[in-house]
Amino acid sequence: MTSRSYQGRHYSGRHRNGSRGPRLPRALSAGFVLPTTAAAALVVTATGAATVAQQSGAESTIALTGQQTAMARVQEAADTSASTDIAVRRQDASMQTAALQGRAEAQQRAARAAKRKAAAEAQARAEAERKARAAAREAERQAKKWVRPVGIWNLTSGFGWRWGKQHDGIDLAAPTGTPLYAMSQGTVTQAGWEGEFGYKVEIQYWDGSVSWYGHMSRIDVVAGQTVLPGSQVGLVGNTGHSFGSHLHFEIQTSAVGDNPVDPVPWLQTHGLW
Repeated sequence: MTSRSYQGRHYSGRHRNGSRGPRLPRALSAGFVLPTTAAAALVVTATGAATVAQQSGAESTIALTGQQTAMARVQEAADTSASTDIAVRRQDASMQTAALQGRAEAQQRAARAAKRKAAAEAQARAEAERKARAAAREAERQAKKWVRPVGIWNLTSGFGWRWGKQHDGIDLAAPTGTPLYAMSQGTVTQAGWEGEFGYKVEIQYWDGSVSWYGHMSRIDVVAGQTVLPGSQVGLVGNTGHSFGSHLHFEIQTSAVGDNPVDPVPWLQTHGLW
């Protein structure tokens, strides 16, 4: 066994004694790289041993010193703490995101609710305004309608020349005490006694025309009072220059002066004859 091949395998450094103390296995040295083809993993066990696990399933245990074991455990604890901290931060971030999202959704719901409320209020206002306009139009229509001055009458004298002088109205016979009414919306311009007319009421209506009621037995309004269609203004009578219970009815074209017109065509035009 003196061949070169044998001698080459027995160089002096191969059988050096361990005078320098125990050394780390190559697997734990700085220059050792685990084989990638085996996909080895180094695991430190609780007993202080390092286990290399390969893809083939085979494991080998490497003895570690106490210092190395402590360092490995410290590293493992640090890794665990870091993982826990990351998990906590992720959880906090998730909670904050959820809270922000919840507040945003709450604000959106509140905005939608406020928008719906504003729309409902606007619709209610529009409906109220529409009803108010309709009511105003109806009130105006009702105020400007025309009614008969007395419910039932009997024409006893017409407009024109009579007994040697002009008769400026018509005489509508009715029992004393029969109610007399304003024919439309207007203002009482005169109410009181006036010579041959006896108790007399003058009313100027919204269209400018004026009615005179004479020979009344009672007056129920005062000058300046506003009247509406059908407002009672007094009662039929026989006061003043009269020869029986009746209403002397005149239509004047204005409240100034004495400008009578035939009441019959006027009543016919207003649908009251």
